[in-house]
Amino acid sequence: MRIGIILLALLLTSCGLKPYKMDIHQGNFITAEMRAKLKLGMSKTQVRYVLGTPMVNDPFHDNRWDYVYRLEHGGKVTEQQRLTLNFSDSSLQSIDDGVQLIQADPADKKAAAPVPTVAPTVLPQAIVAPPVVTPPLNDASLDVMGAVQAWAEAWSSQETEQYFASYADTFRPAGMSKAAWQTQRKQRIGKPGVIEVTLKEINVEMRDDSHASATFEQNYRADTYQDTTRKTLQLEKVDGAWLIVSEQVVK
Repeated sequence: MRIGIILLALLLTSCGLKPYKMDIHQGNFITAEMRAKLKLGMSKTQVRYVLGTPMVNDPFHDNRWDYVYRLEHGGKVTEQQRLTLNFSDSSLQSIDDGVQLIQADPADKKAAAPVPTVAPTVLPQAIVAPPVVTPPLNDASLDVMGAVQAWAEAWSSQETEQYFASYADTFRPAGMSKAAWQTQRKQRIGKPGVIEVTLKEINVEMRDDSHASATFEQNYRADTYQDTTRKTLQLEKVDGAWLIVSEQVVK
């Protein structure tokens, strides 16, 4: 009788447990020390040395770098950062963190130019055009990051249905049929034991509004095996969701 009561208490306790949700870190985290080292006039190489490579690349604005960061804790976004840098002739000209915009003074360039030795001439006052403000980058790249992280989290949680839901119907695995691939993945993911998949250096490139690629370092660890690979996922936006259409291990 006493054993039955203990077993019943353990059963009721386990029913009240909530599923564990991993903390999800997305993008570049910029510390105050890193931000203090950032100076106008720095080259792209110097900026990359201080802040690292931006995780969001916009092919249509090569002189604009966006450093974005988002932390999800318990399924909720608890911290966000965005830092936008604009370059001109590979020189940092503006820093925008969403609160303060710091720009290089156009007069500095004029002062550096040599002054010709000619007689003074009265010239009409030049009309300085207002600085061109680059439109803010949309959140499509963040949505792509979220989809990739959700795929990795489903893999780590061994939730096969959610894992397969990350793939588009048009996905075709390399070297085998889709049915054989699904059977293989179910056996490996559903195998008893612990699986941990973490992603680093996620680099998202938007090809257009509905197509993107994500390249990252994938660290896989299980009870009897672990490895690190670099992988590229091609994603397509289908009915509002970013789904994987192909995946490739980068050599």
